[in-house]
Formats: sequence, structure tokens, C-alpha cells
Amino acid sequence: MLPPTWHQAPLFTSLQPAQRTRLEIMAGTRRLDSGEMLFLEDEPCTGFFVLVEGAIQLTRSGTIPGAHPTLAVILPINSFAEAAMFGGEAFPATATAIKPSKVVHFPKGPFLGALREDPDLALAVIHAQAVWLRKITQKVQELSGSDSLERLRTWLRANLPTQAAFALPVTKKALAAQLGMTPETLSRGLRVFQDQGLLEVQGTRLRKTGPI
Repeated sequence: MLPPTWHQAPLFTSLQPAQRTRLEIMAGTRRLDSGEMLFLEDEPCTGFFVLVEGAIQLTRSGTIPGAHPTLAVILPINSFAEAAMFGGEAFPATATAIKPSKVVHFPKGPFLGALREDPDLALAVIHAQAVWLRKITQKVQELSGSDSLERLRTWLRANLPTQAAFALPVTKKALAAQLGMTPETLSRGLRVFQDQGLLEVQGTRLRKTGPI
């Protein structure tokens, strides 16, 4: 199996080979240890990133002192921080690796310059962003209209293979934050599905044993 590459991210699905080559020249790769920060909230935006290995947690300072609510958990192969780059803003969140990770960085100046010089590239990126926005809007509607057990059910349906064991891509704590619940609520939800004979849970490994 070929290793994952940055151009498999949804943002780049419409690119032509020559456009990929142009972006490849400007891209830089960085590896992060678990717990290492990629950027801090309110730092000037230097560009955007594509995660090709690992997991990145995006958090933002909360209204409660010391609280850092999770905005999202980024998994391969996805891009992030584009909005800050296009808007000329600072990073809106802190990005931290929650497992050893590899990211590809596209610097702001060269990338925006490429969009100005290549209208087809700009249109491809705009199209990909529009598709991504529709998916995010649908996901928000699904999450806001369901309780914690239904959010977990939706996630399992989307991510759990029909056969064979499946290792959670992130910790249970990070998954709980992504689904807007506490780790305890997540564990209870997994137990509910296990007690119903629909799921087998062994630590962070899951196996579907019935229709969820």
C-alpha cells in the first residue's frame, strides 16, 4: 500500500498533476511528538496544514478560567487552518498533536500567490471548500439534533467497518470531546451497544457484532 500523501485531502481532489507539482515545491513537512503544539491561538497565521499521519486536536480558550473546549479532532488526510489564511486572520485555535503526527505546511504568501496566478487552481480550491462546507453543515445539523447516544451511533456507523476489529484513531477522551460529550458518557454509550450485542469493546479496539 502506498503511503498517504497530502494531495489526497478533500481540498485538493480537483487538482491537475501540474498544479500538484507547483504546490509540492512550496510545501514543507513537519513531524510532531504526542503533546507537541503546532500553533497557538491568536498567533499570526503562517499558512495552512494537511495532516497525513496521526491526530491533531484544535482547542480554544473557554469562558471558564483554565478551560480549553475542543473544537475538532483532525484525522488523516484532512486540511485545516485554511479559513484563517484566506481571512488574513490569526489562528483561531491552538493545534496540538494527540499522537505522533506528520503535517504538510503550505505557506500563506506562496499559496495565495499561486491562486492569483492560476484561476483554475483557485476555482478547484473554492469548489473543494464549498463541498467541505456542505458536509460540515450537515454534520452540525446531525449533532445538534441528537442526544449523546445518537451522536455516538452516527459516528460508529460512519467509521466502523462491517467486519474485523477497528482501533480508535484517537483516545476515548479526544473522541468524546469531538462528539460533544464527557469520556464517562462515551464509555457508557459503548457499554449500551455492547450490552445490546451490537458491539464488542476491548480497550480502544471495537468490532461490530450487529446492526448499530
